[in-house]
Amino acid sequence: MQLSELLPPEKIRELPASDWRHKILFDQWPGVEDMRGCVNRLLDFAERQKILDTEMLSRLGSEDHDQFLSAIHEITIAEFLSPLGNITWYPLGRNSRKGEFRIIPANYEPIFVEVKTIFLSPDERKRDRNSDVLRDIAHQIPSQFRINLEFLKLQHDVTARRFRSWLRHKIDYLKGELTLPNHESQLTFSETFDNGNITEVQVTFVRMQNDDLPITACDMTSGNNQIDLRERVIQVVDGALEQLPDNQPTLVVIASEPLVGLGEIEMIAAMFSYTKVAYKFYKTSTPIKNEEPTIYYSLQGIVKQSIRKRLSVVGVWHHKWTKDPEGALDIYHNPLAARQIPYHVLELPNVCQLIPKGKDTLEWTPNRPQH
Repeated sequence: MQLSELLPPEKIRELPASDWRHKILFDQWPGVEDMRGCVNRLLDFAERQKILDTEMLSRLGSEDHDQFLSAIHEITIAEFLSPLGNITWYPLGRNSRKGEFRIIPANYEPIFVEVKTIFLSPDERKRDRNSDVLRDIAHQIPSQFRINLEFLKLQHDVTARRFRSWLRHKIDYLKGELTLPNHESQLTFSETFDNGNITEVQVTFVRMQNDDLPITACDMTSGNNQIDLRERVIQVVDGALEQLPDNQPTLVVIASEPLVGLGEIEMIAAMFSYTKVAYKFYKTSTPIKNEEPTIYYSLQGIVKQSIRKRLSVVGVWHHKWTKDPEGALDIYHNPLAARQIPYHVLELPNVCQLIPKGKDTLEWTPNRPQH
């Protein structure tokens, strides 16, 4: 089965430019063939696993990007973990609620796996949607400027017609004002709507070196509207707990949209606590005392609550849109879990595990690379 069979190309063409399916089928840029190969490979795997039922096909072919991406993540993670052992799909968990699958390692008992995807928040979606619109407008107006856009306020969607008119006027004005090659000018586009909402976009113009190429280059910065990823992790784990069985080893895998950027700092803060430092003082023959810092975790995060003892480990999936499987999985062990999974059970290429090493200390096995 091919991606084009899931959703007609004319429907995909209508999707926002930020939708991965639009990029896969219609964009022409280095790497897009890898993305197409990735989806087709996963569809082949799902077909072999016999899970392309009506519900899965509906999710993969949905016009809702979230449905498509969450289904892709479930299939990808199952494919990645399949070398551990056989997979049975949709096992019954707590209160007869279904999980994604159960993996049966050769040297251990079955592990109940639940996959959760972190999506952009409504505010982030609004920023993403407006970013697409403003970038398209900027690219349609040839100029010798590199333009950076940053939302200062976004209480309402930008009126495309007004922004286009404003940008044309400012470009015409700045052509005569900027004489030095790298001179920079910051201007603010502002709109006030009938309901009192205000939208402000800071636009930075930098003249490009080569005036023979009147092609506007446009970038977008995220501004200061960042999500609290620690809280988001706690929310998705709490959601998974409703499905995790009481007396089985469990693995919750968190995936995310690429723009979310879930990393080690947010995961450690959510699972254990923010990093803490203690100093040991040593008596010496001089009045000055030597200090030796020790990094530790207070276990005040997810692992602290008794209900979360059903949580054996949490994984963070780092997706790669490649023809061959190249993703990576970070595993965070819960030292207070009722059913702990020995780290050797989950040993696979591209798996790094954070395991307890003594009181309140943790260590990556093997050392975790930067993703």
